[in-house]
Parts: sequence; C-alpha cells; structure tokens
Amino acid sequence: MKNWIKPILAGVAIIVFADASHAELPETPKLYITTNGPQVSLYWDEVSGANNYTLIASNLNDGAFFGQFDVGANTQVSTSLPEGSGFFVSVRAENAAGSSNFSLPNLLVVPPVSTVVPSVEQVIQNYARNVVFNTYTDLAEQTKILRAAVIELQFDTTDKSLHQAQNAWRNARRPWEQSEAFLFGPVDTEGLDPALDSWPINGTDIQNVMSSDTPLTAETVSAFEPTLKGFHVIEYLLFGNDNSKTASELTTRELAYLIAAATVLSNDAQVLAKAWNPNDKNFLSVFSQAGAGSTTYPSLASALQEMVEGMIVIADEVANGKLSKPLMERDTTLVESQFSSNSRSDFMNNIRGLRNVYTGNYLLSEGPGLNALVKSINPALDEAINSQIEKALAAIQAIPQPFTESIVSNAALVQEAIDEVKSLLALVIDQLLPLVPSV
Repeated sequence: MKNWIKPILAGVAIIVFADASHAELPETPKLYITTNGPQVSLYWDEVSGANNYTLIASNLNDGAFFGQFDVGANTQVSTSLPEGSGFFVSVRAENAAGSSNFSLPNLLVVPPVSTVVPSVEQVIQNYARNVVFNTYTDLAEQTKILRAAVIELQFDTTDKSLHQAQNAWRNARRPWEQSEAFLFGPVDTEGLDPALDSWPINGTDIQNVMSSDTPLTAETVSAFEPTLKGFHVIEYLLFGNDNSKTASELTTRELAYLIAAATVLSNDAQVLAKAWNPNDKNFLSVFSQAGAGSTTYPSLASALQEMVEGMIVIADEVANGKLSKPLMERDTTLVESQFSSNSRSDFMNNIRGLRNVYTGNYLLSEGPGLNALVKSINPALDEAINSQIEKALAAIQAIPQPFTESIVSNAALVQEAIDEVKSLLALVIDQLLPLVPSV
C-alpha cells in the first residue's frame, strides 16, 4: 500500500485551512472506504479546527504496522491496489494543539474481480437494498446522533460540546448529500427533500423567529416553512454566519431552536428510512419488483432509467448549479453549506452518491451495479465513467477552502471542477443512458 499511495499524494496540492478560533484538540474523524474493483477511495468528514490528517495502515494478516502517511489538509485519497490486498486503516486529525486519537481501524480488502455478469434484476434489487436503503438507514442514524449532540450542548454549553455538535452535523450531511443521486420516490412525494434541505435560507428570517414569542418546540418547527427548518437552519445556528460561532454566543432561545430543528430533522430522516424499509412502508419492494408486478416500474428498463436519471440530475446540479451559479455571479450567498465551510465536502459527496449508484456499493457494503452491466457490453465506456468520476472528485478536492473565497480568488480551479463534472455528465447522458434499453 505504501508504494501505491505515495505517488497519489505526491501530485495532490496540500491546502491548509483552519479556523483559528478552535484551540482544542480536534475530534477523531470518521473514516469511510469504498472499493470498485482495484480502485480504492478513502475519505472522511472534515473536522472542526483540524488542518492536517494522517493515515495509518497495518497488514490485514498479522496486524503488523505497515506505514503512516501525512495527507495534509486533504480529506480523500484514491488509488489502485492489487487484487487481494488487505489492510487495517485509520485516520486522525491534527492542529496546533496536537492530534486526535486514530479512528477505529477500518477493514480494507480489495475483492477479486468478478467475471460473472449479474442479471438486470440483481442490479436493480441490489441498488434498492444496498445503495438506497442503506444510505437512508445511515442518514437516520446520523441525524439521531446529531440530535443527541445538540441536546448535550444545551446541558454543557462549551466550545468542546459545540465542536462535537458541529462534527455530528457534518457526519449527518454526508449520507444526505450522497442520497441526492436518487431524489425520487418517497423523498419526493412526501415532501421530505425540501423539509430536510431547503436552500438558500435567510438569516434575517431565522433571527425574526428567535425574536418572536413563537414556542420553539418540535411540533411548531415541524410546521414551519422549509427554509426555517432542516440542515441549513441547524448549520446557521451551530456555525454562525461565517464558521466562527463560539459556545458563549449561543442564547437560550437558539439552543431551543437547535433542539427542535434537530428533532424534526431526525424525525423526517426516520420517516424516509421507514418509507423504504421492507418491514414498514416498503417502497424497496415497489422498486425491486420492477417488471415483475410493480405498477410504478412496469419494466426493468423503467427502473434502470430511474437510476441513470438520478445520476444525471445530481451531476447537472453540481456542475450547472452548485459550482457554476456562485462562480458566474460571484455571489457567496448562493454557496450551499457556506456557514460551515462544508461546501466542497457536499459537492464531493454528491459525486460519491453518483458513484454509489453506478457501482452498486455503499461504503464497504458491495453488490452488483450498473458498472457490471456496462462492462459486459462496452468495457471502454465503463473504464471511461470510472475514470471521469475520479477526475471530477479530484478537481473538486483541488479547490481551496473556503469555497466562498475560491469563487473569487481561485476561479480557474472552480472552472476546472465544473468542466470535469460536465464531462462526467456528458458521458452519462450521451453514452450510458442510451444503453438502458439494450441491457
């Protein structure tokens, strides 16, 4: 692994970005690993106050130390490893005060390349079970943790508890942003997308709520307009207007709003997970039975088209919306997740969500994906899509933090990221979508 990672890191610009207001040891990052054949991606959520990260690896067979890798401020490493390679991998965060603990070791095993071509039914069923349902289940769990962290913040209103709540927000943000590659079904029909993630929001409107005598309970906040609840209201309250919030600035009413909004967010995430749960509303069955009795998806091709169109929608939104609009207008108010400086991570997780759809994998939970079908018909196209996904992720990662400043001071790098995502979008529209009727 040492010999394969070093060349990858050598070509990556190290960008240091830290909030000087954080003087404590950083929290331990959460490490995520995905594999797609020999291609391996390791990534983690940015940690409040951290400006450097270190990976450590041990051999899978005997646990012997293998190597330690300083990756600077990067939050992603992608490389290719030989089939059958196996390691335990952990990451820690660092700042001027010192280092966090290493994360619990994650198992990294490069699986053997399968030569078996799955059936279309297997790909559709795996997508519903392994990608969509697992992502929503993860979202439900992470929003529960966020709610608990916000409640803890009320009882222990210190900078340490605030940073823990901020990191819990980032951790919950990851599965949601990845889920934006499949915004169909209950998330759409039940109005859960705007309830969870309306943007832009207006800080003045939030201040008006806090200045009013409206009771800030889960019941009242649940009835608010979408722009007065959800991820970005919680973000604004936790991070302030420019990622500089301190615990001493939190008012009693802000804490009440935070708890109510986090409770509503968690409740909505549970509703979404239950909507796909085979033991509950079971939309999983509606999708999985495409071409075999599903009235929503009367053919296998209709389900495959839904999957590919989800990839198209999110690639288009990242390229022509989230990246392009703030750049073209040089307007920082258009930058999503600007309060937490989490914008770049949001965009990368959108592309990772697209990759999940294509590969049929969610983290280390693997299954047959669209890529297996494509590879059996057009291996060159499969290689091109996989390569372009990595190029898009690398280009977004290369944009210096914070993104709100880079739309002015690093416009060329932002444009490079736009171009790479547009190239990915073109591949999916022009070459992947037309294959749907033939698989």
